[in-house]
Amino acid sequence: MRYLFALITALALASSPAFAMDGIVTDTGDAVTVENGITFSEGATVVVFDADGTAHTMQVMEATDGPDSISVDLVDADTGDAKTIEFMK
Repeated sequence: MRYLFALITALALASSPAFAMDGIVTDTGDAVTVENGITFSEGATVVVFDADGTAHTMQVMEATDGPDSISVDLVDADTGDAKTIEFMK
């Protein structure tokens, strides 16, 4: 009986949704992800994952909260590249 409970628990945890927000880089259409619950306040540092899973440390320059999405202007801390990413609500 303990093995059955352990199996059910493991399956439930494995099928849980990931806690992340998906976004699109506006000038390239590339998909990106950030952890759910990130606050996009000016000057904050966030980690953005590209489609390959590569992490990019970025600084928030500006965030605009619209009715359907949040548009965030970011600068990559390593390369200095600026990107605008739109996250749907």
